[in-house]
Amino acid sequence: MSRFISKDITDIKSVIESISELTGECLFTINKDGLYIEGTDPSLISKVEFLIPSKNFDTYEVDSEESIGINIDSFSKICRRAHPSESLLIDVNSKAGKIELILESDIRRNFEFTLLSTSNFNIPKLNPKYSTFIEIDSKLFRDIIKDMAVIGGTILFSVHKNNLSILSEDYTSKALAEITSDSKSIKKFESKTTLHSKYNLNYILSFLNAYTLSDYLKISVGGTKLPLKLEYPVGEDGRFTLYLAPMEI
Repeated sequence: MSRFISKDITDIKSVIESISELTGECLFTINKDGLYIEGTDPSLISKVEFLIPSKNFDTYEVDSEESIGINIDSFSKICRRAHPSESLLIDVNSKAGKIELILESDIRRNFEFTLLSTSNFNIPKLNPKYSTFIEIDSKLFRDIIKDMAVIGGTILFSVHKNNLSILSEDYTSKALAEITSDSKSIKKFESKTTLHSKYNLNYILSFLNAYTLSDYLKISVGGTKLPLKLEYPVGEDGRFTLYLAPMEI
């Protein structure tokens, strides 16, 4: 048995709703250090990871380390029904093959669903090494990507030594955003080489729905050979991460 209680579900709610737009099923790994959620979309173009340290919960009880499969769509639907003033209680009963989610304020609402077999999951472990890092104002970056979505469904990243440009275009129009390394919106900018890479914009938009997690977004760019890595820090040790494979240019 494992039990977690969070009196403020704002962060969990936004992340679960973002993940559900990228994949329908996730693997939850539970141990004494925290809860780790990972999943991929069916085409393996993207991977999401969400690490919530145990100290981020108001109550965190784990008998032993375990991995469970979750229908994240069902989880997301329950989160959408949650009010900001409600606490979220998660009870995992692996022996019974069930997980129970409880929303509690002056009333108590219980939702229960069946766990998925962990044998259904074949999720790759990723630890790419990057040489280009950018930390940017998270709201500004989300606004830029939404601007790009007005024009097309893909974006071209071009990272130079002192600036980043993001381009979206179709046959008749284009949108371009340029940000210099000394911009007030940039917290960190490290680039030793020029990189160009192209990505599916819709995956990024889904991930950026959780932009309220942090004031800054960490971006790691690997050109055409490594996936794009976007990461929101959550508290001191938590993180919400997207890996997205590049497209052919």
